[in-house]
Amino acid sequence: MPVNHSAGTGGIKMKSCAVLSDFSYITIPNFTGDIQSDAKALLLANNKPKTARHITAVAKMNKTIAIQYGLDAAICEISGYLHDISAVITAGDMLSYAIRNSWYIDEAEKKYPFLLHQRISKIIAEQDFGITDKLILSAVNCHSTLQADPSPYDMALFVADKLAWDQDGLPPFYSLVREGLDQSLKAASLAYMEYIVVNKMILHPHKWFEEGKAFLCSC
Repeated sequence: MPVNHSAGTGGIKMKSCAVLSDFSYITIPNFTGDIQSDAKALLLANNKPKTARHITAVAKMNKTIAIQYGLDAAICEISGYLHDISAVITAGDMLSYAIRNSWYIDEAEKKYPFLLHQRISKIIAEQDFGITDKLILSAVNCHSTLQADPSPYDMALFVADKLAWDQDGLPPFYSLVREGLDQSLKAASLAYMEYIVVNKMILHPHKWFEEGKAFLCSC
């Protein structure tokens, strides 16, 4: 079922394309007010079919996690559809945008600018899609790295993004994260974080990831 902007998100209103219109190479379709349709339409219009499939899978996974843990399913589903919406922007332009707006830029983001996509997706969700719900914006903002003192919605999207990853087949950590999910969102998040540390799957350590992992280990 399509996800409407008004579902459980505190009165969302569509805005003009505040961020997307800054980049001349981005094709901006006519938004209808339906997040599922609009997010996929934007990605498909900009030759990102793989990302469109990924956000659909993550939204479905996040909704399942919401039901399991008594979270708002609409919030989780919307977070899934918007978490990678910045994929239409090049990594170089992501870095330029962050510099232009005087953001703190982590060393990992300087070395691998695409890591900024989570933060820019949050800005696009807010300014271009009119999202006002802080739970959605926070989850989108840290879905790749997590952060210290994460909300259940932060952890749900973090886990959903990993279980429904954008590569072929199941991820190597799938079983461990699923087992963790049977215990708690914290256990699932830590299962992934510990796996990629032990198996040296991190290209460069990100401050938020380290802070998030340390926080979860301490509580």
